[in-house]
Amino acid sequence: MKISDSGIKLIKEFEGCRLDAYKCPAGVWTIGYGHTGDVRQGQKITAAQAEAYLRVDLEKFERKVEKYNKKYSWNQSEFDAMVSFAYNVGSIDQLTANGTRSRNVIAEKMLQYNKAGGRVLAGLTRRRQAERELFLAPCSGTRGRTTLKMGNCGADVTYLQQRLTAKGYGVGAIDGKFGVKTLESVRAFQAENGLVIDGIAGQKTWAALENKAR
Repeated sequence: MKISDSGIKLIKEFEGCRLDAYKCPAGVWTIGYGHTGDVRQGQKITAAQAEAYLRVDLEKFERKVEKYNKKYSWNQSEFDAMVSFAYNVGSIDQLTANGTRSRNVIAEKMLQYNKAGGRVLAGLTRRRQAERELFLAPCSGTRGRTTLKMGNCGADVTYLQQRLTAKGYGVGAIDGKFGVKTLESVRAFQAENGLVIDGIAGQKTWAALENKAR
């Protein structure tokens, strides 16, 4: 499963982009959109390098959240919120108590992670609130449907597969995994409904699947 553009936008908003190396509130050398690990004092990068660092860094944190997907079957909003949280904190292991907490408890506990160096920070407080709001955001209705593509998985993909099957575009097993068969079904549906044939379930494709005006 991959973080969506909405999740990336949230991360960028709170991380900000700084092209000169600086020390974060925790005293760690940082650059770009919160990139750490191989940053040195006096380092400078370009905006393109900052974007590249972010994309590579996100893969690690996507994996940290994805490992709990079997337990939670994350929808896209939940996944985005958890990746943002992990990107900032390091992981979601403690937040989820290694996958033993309920969604409600996770949402409640998120707000407690608003300190650095033992001090409550206003920026972290706002970030946790935004992540919690995203985590709890409903994924029902076309307006709130998540854009899905090859490689995604979870409850939203399961629903997509169910809708495609109901329309006569069989996807094989309805398993919540956007694989080759689901991709082929999306493309076939798009081709027969006058949509852009890109294999991505965006808002126009969702609207057609749910018989709503495009």
